[in-house]
Amino acid sequence: MRFFRSILLALMCAFALQMEAQTCKAEASLDSMTIVIGGQVGFNVVAAYPEGVNAVFHQLSDTITKDIEIVEVSPVDTVVSNGIVQLMQRYLVTSFDSGLHYIPPIDILEIDGGQKAQTNDMALNVVNPFQNIQVDEQTHSVAICDVKDVKDAPFTFAEFLQYWPWIVIALVLIVASYFIYRYYQKRKALARGEKPSKPKFVEPCDVIAMRSLEKIKEEKLWQKNQFKEYYSSITDTLRKYVSERYGVNAMESTTDEIMTSLDGIVDDKADCNQLRNVLETADFVKFAKHEPLPDENDMAMKHAMEFVQKTRFVAANNSNADKSDAKREEAQS
Repeated sequence: MRFFRSILLALMCAFALQMEAQTCKAEASLDSMTIVIGGQVGFNVVAAYPEGVNAVFHQLSDTITKDIEIVEVSPVDTVVSNGIVQLMQRYLVTSFDSGLHYIPPIDILEIDGGQKAQTNDMALNVVNPFQNIQVDEQTHSVAICDVKDVKDAPFTFAEFLQYWPWIVIALVLIVASYFIYRYYQKRKALARGEKPSKPKFVEPCDVIAMRSLEKIKEEKLWQKNQFKEYYSSITDTLRKYVSERYGVNAMESTTDEIMTSLDGIVDDKADCNQLRNVLETADFVKFAKHEPLPDENDMAMKHAMEFVQKTRFVAANNSNADKSDAKREEAQS
């Protein structure tokens, strides 16, 4: 601010020398002749007239020109020296339209007798540093530019480091909350007299199938002429076993569809043939009211058991057998 006051005082001193032979005078200056679009620059006005003369100092309000707007107006400073009254005022101006803007002379001072003092003309160059604006020479219109894509700002490791203490605290709170929740859940269960639940033991599908076939054999359904119930029980057991063992939807498939699904899965064709014989015999009994011979009934049960035993998953069976033995020992103790 002291710098600008020094400039104004220098102008006023120059005015004082020139006012010796003149009645009134006005002059304007810019702190800089070039600004960026939206930038601000000082516009200084100095007027002088003889002491004792009635004068009117015109102040600018909102704009200097249609392209140059006034942002801030400072108070008028008055200095009287050697019979000359000097008025100075500073305006802070800006422009939002790039280009070279002409500032014409301005009637800033008027004294008795109708004499007026005008400022000197000048120009303010407003530049746009962000892009080169192309103007059509014929229409004098600004070319329309495409909207630019949004640029991704990658998340750097350095940015992550400033958050890591909060991340560690959050993880610790989550883990602590989980263990506190488990602790109080166990205490509530013990208070209600409940024992902590253990993982449920799942029997292998071949063990379930063999137990079901043994039960059917003990019921002696075909000896009671209940052939349909006998074969339905056997086929239902085999279908459940095939569904769990091979992931085939055997419960809702026909015999041919089951055999087609097992083709390439079961290595031994003899095992497939045993299953086919049992299923086809059951179809004859259930749908054609076929009455099988006693040997056929015994052979159906035998083929069903052999199919389950030959196709069982040995590794899963041994592991689960060990669990079964441990469970029985725990019950006996």
